[in-house]
Formats: sequence, structure tokens, C-alpha cells
Amino acid sequence: MDTKKDVPDIAALLRENGERGRLPMHMPGHKRNADCAPHLQSLSLKEDITEIDGFDNLHGAEGILADSMARAASLWGADRSYFLVNGASGGILAGIRALTRRGDTVLMTRAAHKSVYHAVELCGLKPIFLLPPITDAGFFGSIPPSDVAEALRAHPDVKLVILTSPTYEGVISDIAAVAEIAHNAGVPLLVDEAHGAHLDFSAHFLGGAVKAGADLVVQSVHKTLPSLTQTAILHVCGSRVDADRLAHQLSVFETSSPSYLLLASIDGCVRAIAENGALLAGWAEALAYFDSLTHGLRHLKIPYHGAAAEGSDAAVFAYDRSKIYVSARGTSADGATLAADLRARGIEPEMVTADGVLCMTGAGDTKDSLTALADALCAIDAEIHAESASEILPGVPVPPLVLDSEDALASAWESVPIAEAVGRTSAEYVWAYPPGIPLLIPGEEITEACVRYIRAAGERIRLYGTRGALPERIAVMT
Repeated sequence: MDTKKDVPDIAALLRENGERGRLPMHMPGHKRNADCAPHLQSLSLKEDITEIDGFDNLHGAEGILADSMARAASLWGADRSYFLVNGASGGILAGIRALTRRGDTVLMTRAAHKSVYHAVELCGLKPIFLLPPITDAGFFGSIPPSDVAEALRAHPDVKLVILTSPTYEGVISDIAAVAEIAHNAGVPLLVDEAHGAHLDFSAHFLGGAVKAGADLVVQSVHKTLPSLTQTAILHVCGSRVDADRLAHQLSVFETSSPSYLLLASIDGCVRAIAENGALLAGWAEALAYFDSLTHGLRHLKIPYHGAAAEGSDAAVFAYDRSKIYVSARGTSADGATLAADLRARGIEPEMVTADGVLCMTGAGDTKDSLTALADALCAIDAEIHAESASEILPGVPVPPLVLDSEDALASAWESVPIAEAVGRTSAEYVWAYPPGIPLLIPGEEITEACVRYIRAAGERIRLYGTRGALPERIAVMT
């Protein structure tokens, strides 16, 4: 164990980061803004308790937690809401388990978060994939409702539809249309809305899944709203969810000793949204001001913002403009250099891609913070020049699934050079993180298209494999 005194502990590193005053263009949504989240500023070890008398029980709530969760359900318009203290991932695992039985077939977006794939693995499910189109900006677009309808006709044994909306980059799907199609087929819809807890509270932020009729909606309140990291809410709408089964699965996937600091932060977040209408309005005004400041960019592009918001992209049903994706395609910069330039100016982005950066805004952002971001982008824009653009990677190939992921991971495997893996069966996940969307999953046949895509992507972004041998080698079943 390394106990050197010159190695900072985590608390010291956190204090140092806070004192540096870097502008957080990343989650969580409170953005360390005490004016936005006074309920978070006051939390301390003095409030850190377990489930003692007078404080209710998260897994059998009858008192203060029951009241707080009922307040959340009323605010979002759900029939019932559950607080989650281990992130949206726990809610996704519990929700998928509650709505399926082992061996069931599910229809899911290929662009799902890894927690969905983990649920498929743990529950022994058979996935049918919906491959989203690629947007003009180079990331996944909206799932066309017609694709859902066609897939349900082709696979009448599907027991659950799983979509992500909005995506990590902010793309929203037509959830109302998908919900109607799924329900007409007698199938429930679960929406991973981790990035959309703020939707439908303002005319500036629309497209929420609860209002659109999804049966289960999982939100990370910390991503865009004033709540602590790791806090989330699961909303139940309608009668297609077995309440007792869901409650049991939540007790399976969630801790039996929930942090009351996290629960208090969710409760405070719910109260802040309910009682402070100016919070989201101020955020929307700051974003509009940002758009006006960046209107004159010559080289950098911010798709679906400002003038670009009026353009049409057939791959995008709607866009959450709280996300700011800055593209350097066609310039002398790339994602890595753009991120470095922002960091040199005291700004930390959420994600770096091959061609740009994703800046996440939140309820804690103000005109001042977004002005600082706009000024930095304008300064960088003046320093770069136009160059021929690299090709946008095509959609992720979806190879044949020859074995369930659970069985593939439990099978004997070996590591081989990736060039020699064609025709073999993958024994690991391959993904970029963030956002944690797999390019290949265990049990899929590794095709030539897979190898080409992984190589091309690996030259531009950091890829991870669960066996740790990428990018040179990959794990395959023996």
C-alpha cells in the first residue's frame, strides 16, 4: 500500500480542484454554484446518518421519504417515483429485471448505456437491436418510430422496448410515437432519460419521456439539476409495471444502507425545481445569450444551436440545447487540441471526441459561466484555420449474436491479435467511455466490418475492453 505523505488523498485533491476555480462544463448540474443549490452547500458529516427513528426506510417508505417521493411523482407527472442513490444504472438494472423474465427478447437501441447491456447479461435476455442513424454532426441520431414498428412486427415475442432519450449528446427521440406503437403491440417502454431530468419543466426544454407516455423512466437528477453525483429517480407511469416486483428488484440492486446526504440532495432538488421557477428560466436565458455570442464563429461549429438550430437534420427528431457539442471538423484543430485549449483557459469539458468536445450545461450555469465558455471558443476560433475534413465514422456495425453475453463471458477465452479475430466470437465488451456505448459485446461474431470500425475508431478515440488488451489484441472464445 502506498502511504507516501506527498501523495494527496481524494479529499485534498477535491479541495485543490475547487480552489483552482476551473469552469465546469461537465456534470453535475449544480456546477458548484451555491446560489443555485443552497441545500447542497449545507450538507456535512453532521447530517450523515443511517435509517434511524423518524427518518423512514427507503425500501419500505411510509413517512418523510414516502412524502418526498410522492412530491417528485407529482412534479414530474408520474404515478409513482422512487429515489435512487446508486445512480440511474441501478434503476435501469432494476427496471429491466422487473419488466422481463429470464430468456425474454427485448428490443433496444444499439446506442444504449452499458448498464442496459449489463442488465441484458445478468437477466439472460435476447437483444434485438435498433441502430440509430448518424447525424450530420457525426453522432447517433433519433430512433425512427417506424423502425420500432417494423421490429415489433418482425419479432412478436419482444417483451420490452428500451430507448435512450436524450442521448449523451442531447438527441431526443419521438417517445410519444414509440410509446403508442409499443403499447399497441402490448409491450411496455422503458426510457433511459439519465440526461433529461430537466425536460418539460420549461418551454425551453421539451421532450420528456414521462409526459410522452413511457412506462418506466430513469433519470439522473445530478446530471443537469442541482443534486449530488450518484442521485437519480425512477418514475412509474401506468399499469404495465408490477409494483411489487419493481420494489423487490430495487431492493436487490440498491444498497440497504442509503446515504441520507444523497437522499436529502434529491429532496432539495425536487423542492428547488418546484419552488424556483426562475432557475430553469435563467439557465435558458444564459444558453440563448451563449448562442448570440457564438453566432459569428468562422471555423468551429455548434450543431443545433443558434442559426444551426433552424436547419433540418433528418436524423434528429428534437434536440436538447442544454448540451453544447463543439465540432472542430474541417479545421486545423481536433477534439484533443480543442480540449487542451479550453483547459488552458480554465475550462473543463465533459467529453472529448475525435473531432470535438461536449460541454454539458446545467441548472447551475449562468450568463457569466456561459459567457466565459463563449469567449474561449471565439478566441480559439480566431487561432485556427480551415482544413479538409476527415470522414465521419459510419454507424456502428451490428454483427451476428451467436451466444448470450452471460454465457460468452463465462466461457474459456484467449487473447489474439485483432487482425486474427475475424470469424471468432467476442469474449469481451469493447466500448468508448464516455459515453459507454459498446462497439462489440460478448457473444457477437467479430466480422471484418467490426475490425475495420474498431481500428478506425481506435485511431481517433480511446477504446476500452473488459479484458484489458485493446487496442492490439482482443479476447475471443476458444
